[in-house]
Amino acid sequence: MAQGSQILGVFPYLDDVLRAIRAAREAKVRVHTVYSPTPCREIQEALGVRPSPVRFFTLLGGILGLTGGLSLAVFTVLQWNFITGGKPIVAFIPFVVVGFEMTILLGFLFTLVGMLLNNRMPRFRLPEHYDPRFSEDRFGVLVTCPDGRVEEALSLLRESGAEDVHEVRG
Repeated sequence: MAQGSQILGVFPYLDDVLRAIRAAREAKVRVHTVYSPTPCREIQEALGVRPSPVRFFTLLGGILGLTGGLSLAVFTVLQWNFITGGKPIVAFIPFVVVGFEMTILLGFLFTLVGMLLNNRMPRFRLPEHYDPRFSEDRFGVLVTCPDGRVEEALSLLRESGAEDVHEVRG
């Protein structure tokens, strides 16, 4: 855990969560985690979250799949020297199908690996401070602050509309 204390606020409304995030950022209090019952673009914008790097995993998998599929097809034809009806030995038009299929396959697999790495999965247990209401109808904001600013962070979350605010231990 980072130096300092962690405080968790439970909010019933999205507007209150956004107000708490903005207030924490203005007060130079680090927002550690935000829990939401549904995906919410407004929270990401308030936090200033950058786009996910998973798309680069997909691109890399697609490029490797295309080059690997075409290379496999060309290597196979050159290795066994299949001559079919007087056509060129390396005819790229039929090889596009193999390249396309490998692009889709490796693109999917790299996307899956990138998503699991980016989400830090698998997570075998939830954090001790997790409240089941975060999966139903409530929002949670976990902030980290230096030990001397605990009261300030508690009042910041309360003033933003939190219905429950408490300090998280260990």
